[in-house]
Amino acid sequence: MKKNSGVGRLSSRTWASIVIFGLIGQIAWMIENMYFSRFMQNEITRAPYATTLLVALSAVFATLSTLIGGALCDRTGRRKSFICWGYVFWGFTIMVFALMPMKPSPEKVIPAVILVVAMDCVMTVIGSISNDAAFNTWITDISNTANRARVDTVLAIMPLFALAIVFVGFDGLTNADATTDDWKKFFLMLGVVPTIGGIIGLFLMKDKKGLKPNKSASFLSDFTYSLQPKVIRENKMLYICLCGNMISSIAYQIYSSYLFNLVEGTLKIKNYIIPVAVIMVVAAGGSVIVSTLIDKYGKRNFYYPVILASIIGSIIIWSAKFLIGKNETAEIILLVIGGILVIGVGLIMAGLFTASYRDYIPKGKEGLFQGCRMAMYVLVPMIAGPIIAQIIINAANQGVRETEIVYPVELFLGAAAVMCLCFIPASIVRNKQDEHHNQLLKELNTDTN
Repeated sequence: MKKNSGVGRLSSRTWASIVIFGLIGQIAWMIENMYFSRFMQNEITRAPYATTLLVALSAVFATLSTLIGGALCDRTGRRKSFICWGYVFWGFTIMVFALMPMKPSPEKVIPAVILVVAMDCVMTVIGSISNDAAFNTWITDISNTANRARVDTVLAIMPLFALAIVFVGFDGLTNADATTDDWKKFFLMLGVVPTIGGIIGLFLMKDKKGLKPNKSASFLSDFTYSLQPKVIRENKMLYICLCGNMISSIAYQIYSSYLFNLVEGTLKIKNYIIPVAVIMVVAAGGSVIVSTLIDKYGKRNFYYPVILASIIGSIIIWSAKFLIGKNETAEIILLVIGGILVIGVGLIMAGLFTASYRDYIPKGKEGLFQGCRMAMYVLVPMIAGPIIAQIIINAANQGVRETEIVYPVELFLGAAAVMCLCFIPASIVRNKQDEHHNQLLKELNTDTN
């Protein structure tokens, strides 16, 4: 494996844009992916159908919006304007949730569910165009095979920093004792963040030099480009990379929407701020170290150990159930060890499958291939994962009233079982890794000489 040269260097301004927009975007998605689910479970209904509906429809709208946004980015030759102005309006949609009705009477639960889901879809459309389509296209523009594992892993740890910010600073406004006013404060204060970020970006961010509008095909053709059978056949390795990410994301989606209630309600760990903080810090730091090694020595040797670590981590967290009410210290230790492995692996996967996927994107098609990424990385996982979770939850709560539903730690066993399938795409991708990586490095070094 050839060591990377200066072609992997990025300017401080570029790194600042990566970090700021990556972090703020993940704060917004953290609210949508985890706190909207908690809001639904604590303030509307604990029935799993509501959370499943929330996540699944969000995924559908996210995918459609990214297909549209990706096509617009390439057709207009712009990324910055979609990102910055999108973040401004993204924040407004979060603030609107402060107006949502809470604690509805039984006959008003379904209308309340529909209203929350509908507003979540509106927020998702704006966020997907600005972040999933435009920002990810911009990332593909400014990165290359010599730095993508590092760039994508830095982006992958942003959810942890986002979780730390939201969790430490605002989680008290959303727990089981939260009032209607607490939730309103939560949505209003955090909704301001993307709006301010978008304004900052207007002065900080720059599009890659030389971008030109590409209207060689019709909008409909651009919209469906990455989903066309011919395109899939011509770029099969790109889709195999996405398959690996898809499987990993399905595993994550099985438990992620119920994570807070799993720790606080099922495992009965009330003082979970310090354990969660340890998990986030160690997982983030470890993933950055590993991603640096991946960029230096290549991705090939990291696939199998990373997947295995995720499976082991999920089993460790599941085993904590046997210590509930008996030994909380040992229970927390298992949660921390398992959590570091599971969360850390989720981050490192971005330095493997996502970075590899970017390597296979044909030049000039960066925006058009964001739609297939959303379909396989978001749409399928956010439908399949919650459905698997609902099956597991319903099986564990047979005959239990809706208000007494408990979210079982067997959700982590389901995640471990799904992760086993990840070995299949990993074995294909790693066999092609060295040859393709070295070819791209050679091209980069030729271009810079």
